[in-house]
Amino acid sequence: MQNLTLSVTQLNNYIKQIFDNEELLLGVSVYGEITNFKISNGIAYFDLKEEGAQLSCVKFSSFYPFAKNGDRVMVTGRLNYHVKLGRLSFVVQKIETYGLGELYKKFLELKARLEAEGIFDASKKKEIPKYAQRIGVVTSETGAVIRDINHVTRAKNPYTNILVYPAKVQGENAEKEIAKGIDWFNEQKNVDVIIVARGGGSFEDLSPFNTEIVARAVFESELPVISAVGHETDYTIIDFASDLRAPTPSVAAELAVFDFYEEVELLDAIKSRLKTKLMSMLEDDACAVKNLTSLIAKNITSRIDLAKKDAKSVVESVKNRVDFIISGKKSRLEVLTTMVEKSNPLAILKSGYAKVLSGGKTVDIKNVKVGDELETFVENGVILSEVKSVKEKKL
Repeated sequence: MQNLTLSVTQLNNYIKQIFDNEELLLGVSVYGEITNFKISNGIAYFDLKEEGAQLSCVKFSSFYPFAKNGDRVMVTGRLNYHVKLGRLSFVVQKIETYGLGELYKKFLELKARLEAEGIFDASKKKEIPKYAQRIGVVTSETGAVIRDINHVTRAKNPYTNILVYPAKVQGENAEKEIAKGIDWFNEQKNVDVIIVARGGGSFEDLSPFNTEIVARAVFESELPVISAVGHETDYTIIDFASDLRAPTPSVAAELAVFDFYEEVELLDAIKSRLKTKLMSMLEDDACAVKNLTSLIAKNITSRIDLAKKDAKSVVESVKNRVDFIISGKKSRLEVLTTMVEKSNPLAILKSGYAKVLSGGKTVDIKNVKVGDELETFVENGVILSEVKSVKEKKL
């Protein structure tokens, strides 16, 4: 019998025709446990597995919210053989629950028990420090996770220190190493926050983070713990116990590390605003001082002018008062002068009268006798005479 020789395209087209024409496979339902679940560009990709077998599935329309790793589901659809890639996949048209896998059942039981103990209480979660300078990371010391964390950290803040506690994140005793790493950082107290991280994987791959020992280590940690396990759609027990869940290790670094450059820009902006405010205040103060000085000068000038006016008024008043007094005194003096002049003997003498003295005393008929020497004062001189006789005559 001669062998049939075909190209890859011919063979793949032939295989596709077999699947497309098999009526039994056009509307078949398959049940199993979801693993490796992810969503990309709105399309859901996952594997449906059971012990010893696995089937790749894809769903192009909206996915049901309950579909996640560990779910036992029944999918209805058709087999599709991709000619170009030479791959077989099951195109899901309908999905519904079909019971839970044993691993997922244990997950839910542990979650319910720890939740009842209060290990997931939001009130007990510690605050992530805003300005952490030292970050502790519990993860594998090799691989993309630590590289991503280092890359994000250095990009945001080159002065942040990263301390790594190397631990297995998959396989036997991985949960013990993870818990030991958390305890070690708490004993050393050499970091400000702890990140527990690993990359994506199947539900089974993430099983160390679904253990009681890890959950309790996180809960009892005095240092705040950020969990960053798997992809954004993966949830593990440590996510509920941690103080903060990050969808990926890179996002965990974003959340733990403060942006040095942003803080510098913020400080520069504050400095600039303060400088502007200070300059504005100084200008306002200078303007206020200038206005106040001008106001004081005007006030002083006004007061000086007023004082001058008051002084001038007082001087005028005093002058007028003095003039009035002087005038009054002058008038009084004139009156007195007139009176004095009238009483002045010399003035009487001018009228033809004379003053007669005898022995320096005014002459009286009773104190003068014959022979006394008399002094007769007239206007222009003194006449000396001697009494010849004395006669008393009544007027």
